[in-house]
Amino acid sequence: MSDVLREICSIALFREVREKEPLKSLSAFLLKMGPGYSMEEMIDSYGEFVSTLYSLRADCDLSAAIWECLADDMNPYLRYKINELVEPEKNTRMSHLLELTAKRELDLLTRIGSYTSTEFKNEMIYDGYLPEFTSSHIDFKKRYMRMIDTLTTKGYGIYARYDFFRIKNGELTPVTNPDPISIEDLFCYERQRNLVYKNTKAFVEGRSFQDVLLYGDAGTGKSSTVKSAARLFFGSGIRLVEVPKAELHGLSEVIDLLSRVPLKFIIFIDDVSFDADDDRIGTLKSVIEGAASGARKNVAIYATSNRRHMIKETFSARENEIHTSDTIAEQLSLSERFGLRILFDKPNKDTFLEIVKGLAQAKGVDVPEEQLMKDAEQYAIRGGGRSARIARQFVDSL
Repeated sequence: MSDVLREICSIALFREVREKEPLKSLSAFLLKMGPGYSMEEMIDSYGEFVSTLYSLRADCDLSAAIWECLADDMNPYLRYKINELVEPEKNTRMSHLLELTAKRELDLLTRIGSYTSTEFKNEMIYDGYLPEFTSSHIDFKKRYMRMIDTLTTKGYGIYARYDFFRIKNGELTPVTNPDPISIEDLFCYERQRNLVYKNTKAFVEGRSFQDVLLYGDAGTGKSSTVKSAARLFFGSGIRLVEVPKAELHGLSEVIDLLSRVPLKFIIFIDDVSFDADDDRIGTLKSVIEGAASGARKNVAIYATSNRRHMIKETFSARENEIHTSDTIAEQLSLSERFGLRILFDKPNKDTFLEIVKGLAQAKGVDVPEEQLMKDAEQYAIRGGGRSARIARQFVDSL
Protein backbone atom coordinates (compact mmCIF):
# COMPACT_ATOMS: atom_id res chain seq x y z
CA MET A 1 0.00 0.00 0.00
CA SER A 2 3.02 2.29 0.07
CA ASP A 3 2.54 2.74 -3.69
CA VAL A 4 -0.94 4.15 -3.08
CA LEU A 5 0.44 6.69 -0.60
CA ARG A 6 3.12 7.73 -3.08
CA GLU A 7 0.46 8.20 -5.77
CA ILE A 8 -1.56 10.45 -3.48
CA CYS A 9 1.54 12.47 -2.57
CA SER A 10 2.43 12.95 -6.24
CA ILE A 11 -0.82 14.74 -7.10
CA ALA A 12 -0.07 18.29 -8.28
CA LEU A 13 -2.90 19.64 -10.41
CA PHE A 14 -5.60 18.42 -8.03
CA ARG A 15 -3.53 19.16 -4.94
CA GLU A 16 -6.42 20.55 -2.92
CA VAL A 17 -8.33 17.28 -3.39
CA ARG A 18 -5.45 15.50 -1.70
CA GLU A 19 -5.58 17.95 1.23
CA LYS A 20 -9.32 17.36 1.82
CA GLU A 21 -11.39 14.39 2.89
CA PRO A 22 -11.46 11.52 2.26
CA LEU A 23 -7.91 11.49 0.84
CA LYS A 24 -6.51 13.37 3.84
CA SER A 25 -7.49 10.68 6.36
CA LEU A 26 -6.71 7.91 3.84
CA SER A 27 -3.16 9.27 3.51
CA ALA A 28 -2.80 9.35 7.32
CA PHE A 29 -3.88 5.70 7.51
CA LEU A 30 -1.57 4.58 4.68
CA LEU A 31 1.34 6.31 6.39
CA LYS A 32 0.77 4.22 9.54
CA MET A 33 0.82 1.03 7.51
CA GLY A 34 4.52 1.66 7.07
CA PRO A 35 7.41 0.76 9.39
CA GLY A 36 7.68 2.40 12.78
CA TYR A 37 4.00 2.16 13.71
CA SER A 38 2.28 -0.43 15.90
CA MET A 39 -0.69 -2.55 14.88
CA GLU A 40 -2.86 -0.56 17.31
CA GLU A 41 -1.86 2.75 15.69
CA MET A 42 -2.57 1.35 12.23
CA ILE A 43 -6.00 0.02 13.24
CA ASP A 44 -6.89 3.29 14.99
CA SER A 45 -5.94 5.29 11.90
CA TYR A 46 -7.96 2.93 9.71
CA GLY A 47 -10.98 3.42 11.96
CA GLU A 48 -10.56 7.20 11.73
CA PHE A 49 -10.45 7.02 7.94
CA VAL A 50 -13.58 4.84 7.66
CA SER A 51 -15.41 6.99 10.23
CA THR A 52 -14.66 10.04 8.08
CA LEU A 53 -15.90 8.22 4.99
CA TYR A 54 -19.11 7.25 6.79
CA SER A 55 -19.73 10.89 7.69
CA LEU A 56 -19.26 11.92 4.04
CA ARG A 57 -21.34 9.21 2.40
CA ALA A 58 -24.25 7.18 3.75
CA ASP A 59 -23.42 4.51 1.17
CA CYS A 60 -19.79 4.32 2.41
CA ASP A 61 -18.53 4.73 -1.17
CA LEU A 62 -14.87 5.80 -1.37
CA SER A 63 -14.95 6.49 -5.10
CA ALA A 64 -18.09 8.66 -4.84
CA ALA A 65 -16.65 10.60 -1.89
CA ILE A 66 -13.49 11.42 -3.86
CA TRP A 67 -15.61 12.49 -6.84
CA GLU A 68 -17.65 14.92 -4.74
CA CYS A 69 -14.44 16.57 -3.57
CA LEU A 70 -13.03 16.62 -7.09
CA ALA A 71 -16.20 18.11 -8.60
CA ASP A 72 -15.98 21.05 -6.16
CA ASP A 73 -12.26 21.66 -6.72
CA MET A 74 -11.33 24.92 -8.46
CA ASN A 75 -7.99 23.81 -9.90
CA PRO A 76 -5.79 25.44 -12.58
CA TYR A 77 -7.06 23.11 -15.30
CA LEU A 78 -10.72 23.94 -14.64
CA ARG A 79 -9.89 27.63 -14.31
CA TYR A 80 -8.25 27.69 -17.75
CA LYS A 81 -11.22 25.89 -19.28
CA ILE A 82 -13.65 28.39 -17.75
CA ASN A 83 -11.58 31.34 -18.97
CA GLU A 84 -11.63 29.95 -22.50
CA LEU A 85 -15.44 30.14 -22.37
CA VAL A 86 -15.98 33.48 -20.60
CA GLU A 87 -13.04 35.36 -22.15
CA PRO A 88 -12.44 33.79 -25.57
CA GLU A 89 -11.04 37.08 -26.87
CA LYS A 90 -7.92 36.64 -24.73
CA ASN A 91 -7.11 33.45 -26.62
CA THR A 92 -4.85 32.16 -23.84
CA ARG A 93 -3.82 28.70 -24.99
CA MET A 94 -3.47 26.07 -22.31
CA SER A 95 -0.30 24.00 -22.30
CA HIS A 96 -0.55 20.49 -23.70
CA LEU A 97 1.39 19.42 -20.62
CA LEU A 98 -1.42 20.67 -18.37
CA GLU A 99 -3.98 18.68 -20.36
CA LEU A 100 -1.82 15.57 -20.14
CA THR A 101 -1.28 16.02 -16.40
CA ALA A 102 -5.01 16.36 -15.79
CA LYS A 103 -5.76 13.09 -17.58
CA ARG A 104 -2.95 11.20 -15.83
CA GLU A 105 -3.98 12.41 -12.38
CA LEU A 106 -7.62 11.61 -13.04
CA ASP A 107 -6.59 8.06 -13.96
CA LEU A 108 -4.55 7.95 -10.77
CA LEU A 109 -7.55 9.07 -8.68
CA THR A 110 -9.64 6.39 -10.40
CA ARG A 111 -7.20 3.73 -9.18
CA ILE A 112 -7.14 5.14 -5.65
CA GLY A 113 -10.91 5.34 -5.48
CA SER A 114 -11.34 1.76 -6.64
CA TYR A 115 -9.88 0.24 -3.46
CA THR A 116 -12.23 -1.51 -1.05
CA SER A 117 -11.95 -2.43 2.62
CA THR A 118 -11.24 -6.06 1.70
CA GLU A 119 -8.00 -5.10 -0.05
CA PHE A 120 -6.86 -2.97 2.87
CA LYS A 121 -7.69 -5.76 5.35
CA ASN A 122 -5.59 -8.23 3.39
CA GLU A 123 -2.63 -5.85 3.51
CA MET A 124 -3.03 -5.26 7.25
CA ILE A 125 -2.92 -9.00 8.06
CA TYR A 126 -5.40 -8.65 10.90
CA ASP A 127 -8.11 -11.21 11.72
CA GLY A 128 -10.18 -9.08 14.10
CA TYR A 129 -13.11 -6.79 13.37
CA LEU A 130 -12.58 -3.90 10.95
CA PRO A 131 -15.35 -1.66 9.57
CA GLU A 132 -16.02 -2.01 5.87
CA PHE A 133 -16.55 0.38 2.97
CA THR A 134 -17.08 -0.05 -0.73
CA SER A 135 -16.36 1.61 -4.09
CA SER A 136 -18.48 2.29 -7.15
CA HIS A 137 -15.35 2.40 -9.33
CA ILE A 138 -16.06 5.76 -10.98
CA ASP A 139 -14.03 6.50 -14.09
CA PHE A 140 -12.89 9.99 -13.03
CA LYS A 141 -11.30 10.91 -16.34
CA LYS A 142 -14.41 10.06 -18.33
CA ARG A 143 -16.76 11.82 -15.89
CA TYR A 144 -14.56 14.88 -15.42
CA MET A 145 -14.07 15.44 -19.14
CA ARG A 146 -17.81 15.14 -19.63
CA MET A 147 -18.23 17.86 -16.99
CA ILE A 148 -15.75 20.06 -18.86
CA ASP A 149 -17.69 19.56 -22.10
CA THR A 150 -20.97 20.63 -20.45
CA LEU A 151 -19.81 23.62 -18.40
CA THR A 152 -22.21 25.98 -20.19
CA THR A 153 -25.28 23.83 -19.46
CA LYS A 154 -24.52 21.68 -16.40
CA GLY A 155 -22.04 23.95 -14.66
CA TYR A 156 -19.48 22.87 -12.08
CA GLY A 157 -19.18 22.77 -8.30
CA ILE A 158 -22.13 24.42 -6.55
CA TYR A 159 -23.50 25.55 -9.93
CA ALA A 160 -23.85 21.89 -10.91
CA ARG A 161 -25.48 20.83 -7.64
CA TYR A 162 -27.89 23.75 -7.19
CA ASP A 163 -30.20 25.74 -9.47
CA PHE A 164 -31.45 28.39 -7.02
CA PHE A 165 -29.21 30.83 -5.15
CA ARG A 166 -29.68 33.80 -2.85
CA ILE A 167 -27.40 36.69 -1.97
CA LYS A 168 -26.93 36.83 1.80
CA ASN A 169 -24.52 39.28 3.40
CA GLY A 170 -22.92 39.82 0.01
CA GLU A 171 -22.26 36.10 -0.51
CA LEU A 172 -23.75 33.72 -3.08
CA THR A 173 -25.59 31.04 -1.09
CA PRO A 174 -27.30 27.93 -2.55
CA VAL A 175 -30.98 27.46 -1.77
CA THR A 176 -31.27 23.84 -0.67
CA ASN A 177 -35.08 23.72 -0.59
CA PRO A 178 -36.33 26.03 -3.35
CA ASP A 179 -39.95 26.70 -4.27
CA PRO A 180 -40.91 23.68 -6.44
CA ILE A 181 -43.25 25.75 -8.66
CA SER A 182 -43.23 24.79 -12.34
CA ILE A 183 -45.11 25.72 -15.49
CA GLU A 184 -47.59 22.86 -14.90
CA ASP A 185 -48.63 24.47 -11.60
CA LEU A 186 -49.76 27.78 -13.15
CA PHE A 187 -53.10 28.54 -14.76
CA CYS A 188 -54.39 31.51 -16.78
CA TYR A 189 -52.14 34.53 -17.48
CA GLU A 190 -50.83 32.55 -20.47
CA ARG A 191 -50.04 35.69 -22.47
CA GLN A 192 -47.92 37.14 -19.66
CA ARG A 193 -46.08 33.88 -19.00
CA ASN A 194 -45.38 33.31 -22.69
CA LEU A 195 -43.71 36.72 -22.90
CA VAL A 196 -41.44 35.80 -20.00
CA TYR A 197 -40.70 32.33 -21.37
CA LYS A 198 -39.89 33.63 -24.86
CA ASN A 199 -37.56 36.25 -23.45
CA THR A 200 -35.84 33.63 -21.27
CA LYS A 201 -35.45 31.30 -24.25
CA ALA A 202 -33.81 34.10 -26.26
CA PHE A 203 -31.48 34.75 -23.32
CA VAL A 204 -30.50 31.07 -23.13
CA GLU A 205 -29.87 30.89 -26.87
CA GLY A 206 -27.61 33.94 -26.85
CA ARG A 207 -30.06 36.12 -28.77
CA SER A 208 -31.19 39.62 -27.88
CA PHE A 209 -33.08 39.65 -24.58
CA GLN A 210 -34.68 42.21 -22.29
CA ASP A 211 -34.66 42.87 -18.58
CA VAL A 212 -38.17 42.18 -17.32
CA LEU A 213 -40.48 43.97 -14.91
CA LEU A 214 -43.59 42.05 -13.85
CA TYR A 215 -45.97 44.42 -12.08
CA GLY A 216 -49.54 44.42 -10.88
CA ASP A 217 -51.79 43.22 -8.09
CA ALA A 218 -50.44 41.09 -5.27
CA GLY A 219 -50.93 37.34 -5.50
CA THR A 220 -51.35 37.20 -9.27
CA GLY A 221 -48.38 34.87 -9.87
CA LYS A 222 -45.58 37.28 -10.78
CA SER A 223 -42.92 35.61 -8.64
CA SER A 224 -44.15 32.13 -9.57
CA THR A 225 -43.86 33.04 -13.26
CA VAL A 226 -40.20 34.03 -12.84
CA LYS A 227 -39.35 30.88 -10.87
CA SER A 228 -41.16 28.59 -13.30
CA ALA A 229 -39.42 30.26 -16.27
CA ALA A 230 -36.03 29.67 -14.64
CA ARG A 231 -36.90 26.06 -13.79
CA LEU A 232 -37.97 25.42 -17.38
CA PHE A 233 -34.44 26.23 -18.61
CA PHE A 234 -32.25 24.80 -15.83
CA GLY A 235 -31.08 22.03 -18.15
CA SER A 236 -30.01 24.65 -20.70
CA GLY A 237 -27.73 26.49 -18.30
CA ILE A 238 -30.02 28.91 -16.45
CA ARG A 239 -29.54 29.58 -12.74
CA LEU A 240 -31.76 31.82 -10.58
CA VAL A 241 -30.15 34.23 -8.10
CA GLU A 242 -32.52 36.03 -5.75
CA VAL A 243 -31.24 39.39 -4.55
CA PRO A 244 -33.17 40.87 -1.59
CA LYS A 245 -33.71 44.62 -1.76
CA ALA A 246 -31.39 45.06 1.23
CA GLU A 247 -28.53 43.55 -0.84
CA LEU A 248 -28.92 45.80 -3.89
CA HIS A 249 -25.95 47.95 -2.87
CA GLY A 250 -23.67 45.06 -3.84
CA LEU A 251 -25.46 44.20 -7.09
CA SER A 252 -22.55 45.27 -9.30
CA GLU A 253 -20.18 42.97 -7.38
CA VAL A 254 -22.64 40.09 -7.74
CA ILE A 255 -22.83 40.61 -11.50
CA ASP A 256 -19.04 40.77 -11.70
CA LEU A 257 -18.83 37.41 -9.90
CA LEU A 258 -21.43 35.79 -12.16
CA SER A 259 -19.78 37.14 -15.30
CA ARG A 260 -16.85 34.79 -14.63
CA VAL A 261 -19.09 31.71 -14.66
CA PRO A 262 -19.96 30.12 -18.05
CA LEU A 263 -23.69 29.86 -17.31
CA LYS A 264 -26.70 32.17 -17.70
CA PHE A 265 -28.09 33.86 -14.60
CA ILE A 266 -31.45 35.46 -13.89
CA ILE A 267 -31.08 37.95 -11.06
CA PHE A 268 -34.47 37.97 -9.38
CA ILE A 269 -35.52 41.02 -7.34
CA ASP A 270 -38.89 40.32 -5.77
CA ASP A 271 -41.52 42.82 -4.62
CA VAL A 272 -39.53 45.95 -5.42
CA SER A 273 -40.55 49.38 -4.19
CA PHE A 274 -38.43 52.35 -3.15
CA ASP A 275 -38.83 55.61 -1.34
CA ALA A 276 -38.02 58.53 -3.62
CA ASP A 277 -34.74 59.27 -1.81
CA ASP A 278 -33.49 55.66 -1.75
CA ASP A 279 -29.96 55.61 -3.20
CA ARG A 280 -30.43 51.99 -4.32
CA ILE A 281 -32.53 53.35 -7.19
CA GLY A 282 -29.35 54.66 -8.82
CA THR A 283 -27.61 51.31 -8.34
CA LEU A 284 -30.41 49.43 -10.06
CA LYS A 285 -30.63 51.98 -12.89
CA SER A 286 -26.93 51.71 -13.68
CA VAL A 287 -27.03 47.91 -13.66
CA ILE A 288 -30.02 47.80 -16.02
CA GLU A 289 -28.33 50.27 -18.35
CA GLY A 290 -25.41 47.83 -18.52
CA ALA A 291 -27.51 45.41 -20.57
CA ALA A 292 -27.97 47.95 -23.35
CA SER A 293 -24.23 48.65 -23.48
CA GLY A 294 -23.36 44.94 -23.59
CA ALA A 295 -21.71 45.08 -20.17
CA ARG A 296 -23.45 41.89 -19.02
CA LYS A 297 -23.98 39.11 -21.50
CA ASN A 298 -24.85 36.26 -19.14
CA VAL A 299 -27.02 38.10 -16.58
CA ALA A 300 -30.65 39.20 -16.97
CA ILE A 301 -32.63 41.18 -14.40
CA TYR A 302 -36.18 40.02 -13.61
CA ALA A 303 -38.05 42.11 -11.03
CA THR A 304 -41.57 42.05 -9.63
CA SER A 305 -43.47 44.94 -8.11
CA ASN A 306 -46.99 45.80 -7.07
CA ARG A 307 -46.31 49.26 -8.50
CA ARG A 308 -45.48 49.94 -12.11
CA HIS A 309 -43.43 52.99 -11.12
CA MET A 310 -41.64 51.06 -8.34
CA ILE A 311 -41.10 54.35 -6.45
CA LYS A 312 -43.53 55.32 -3.71
CA GLU A 313 -45.24 58.63 -4.37
CA THR A 314 -46.12 60.98 -1.53
CA PHE A 315 -48.40 64.02 -1.41
CA SER A 316 -45.42 66.23 -0.57
CA ALA A 317 -43.88 65.33 -3.91
CA ARG A 318 -46.83 67.01 -5.64
CA GLU A 319 -47.13 70.05 -3.43
CA ASN A 320 -45.34 72.26 -5.92
CA GLU A 321 -47.03 71.94 -9.31
CA ILE A 322 -43.98 73.39 -11.03
CA HIS A 323 -42.02 70.21 -10.26
CA THR A 324 -44.83 67.70 -10.69
CA SER A 325 -43.74 66.63 -14.17
CA ASP A 326 -40.17 66.16 -12.96
CA THR A 327 -41.39 63.96 -10.11
CA ILE A 328 -43.46 61.80 -12.43
CA ALA A 329 -40.56 61.51 -14.89
CA GLU A 330 -38.24 60.38 -12.10
CA GLN A 331 -40.73 57.74 -10.99
CA LEU A 332 -41.05 56.41 -14.54
CA SER A 333 -37.33 56.49 -15.29
CA LEU A 334 -36.56 53.30 -13.36
CA SER A 335 -39.40 51.13 -14.65
CA GLU A 336 -38.89 52.29 -18.23
CA ARG A 337 -35.33 50.97 -18.17
CA PHE A 338 -36.81 47.47 -18.20
CA GLY A 339 -37.18 46.55 -21.85
CA LEU A 340 -40.12 44.25 -21.15
CA ARG A 341 -42.86 45.42 -18.78
CA ILE A 342 -45.72 42.99 -18.17
CA LEU A 343 -48.95 43.73 -16.31
CA PHE A 344 -50.51 41.09 -14.04
CA ASP A 345 -53.92 42.51 -13.15
CA LYS A 346 -56.34 41.09 -10.60
CA PRO A 347 -58.43 38.24 -12.08
CA ASN A 348 -62.14 38.69 -12.65
CA LYS A 349 -64.60 36.12 -11.37
CA ASP A 350 -64.40 33.83 -14.42
CA THR A 351 -60.61 33.85 -14.46
CA PHE A 352 -60.43 33.23 -10.73
CA LEU A 353 -62.73 30.23 -10.97
CA GLU A 354 -60.80 28.91 -13.96
CA ILE A 355 -57.60 29.00 -11.87
CA VAL A 356 -59.39 27.20 -9.02
CA LYS A 357 -60.69 24.54 -11.39
CA GLY A 358 -57.26 23.96 -12.93
CA LEU A 359 -55.54 23.70 -9.54
CA ALA A 360 -58.22 21.35 -8.19
CA GLN A 361 -57.85 19.01 -11.17
CA ALA A 362 -54.05 19.07 -10.90
CA LYS A 363 -54.20 18.16 -7.19
CA GLY A 364 -56.92 15.54 -7.61
CA VAL A 365 -59.52 17.34 -5.50
CA ASP A 366 -62.75 15.34 -5.70
CA VAL A 367 -65.47 17.98 -5.23
CA PRO A 368 -68.45 18.54 -7.56
CA GLU A 369 -67.71 21.52 -9.81
CA GLU A 370 -70.76 23.53 -8.77
CA GLN A 371 -69.88 23.15 -5.08
CA LEU A 372 -66.23 23.89 -5.79
CA MET A 373 -67.07 27.16 -7.54
CA LYS A 374 -69.46 28.23 -4.80
CA ASP A 375 -66.98 27.48 -2.01
CA ALA A 376 -64.17 29.21 -3.90
CA GLU A 377 -66.16 32.44 -4.19
CA GLN A 378 -66.98 32.38 -0.48
CA TYR A 379 -63.33 31.73 0.36
CA ALA A 380 -62.26 34.69 -1.81
CA ILE A 381 -64.73 36.98 -0.04
CA ARG A 382 -63.39 35.93 3.36
CA GLY A 383 -59.79 36.15 2.10
CA GLY A 384 -60.07 39.73 0.87
CA GLY A 385 -60.57 39.25 -2.86
CA ARG A 386 -59.72 37.13 -5.88
CA SER A 387 -56.16 36.30 -6.86
CA ALA A 388 -54.11 33.34 -8.01
CA ARG A 389 -52.63 33.13 -4.51
CA ILE A 390 -56.08 32.99 -2.89
CA ALA A 391 -57.10 30.30 -5.40
CA ARG A 392 -54.07 28.19 -4.46
CA GLN A 393 -54.72 28.67 -0.74
CA PHE A 394 -58.34 27.61 -1.21
CA VAL A 395 -57.43 24.42 -3.09
CA ASP A 396 -54.72 23.62 -0.55
CA SER A 397 -57.31 23.97 2.21
CA LEU A 398 -59.35 21.20 0.61
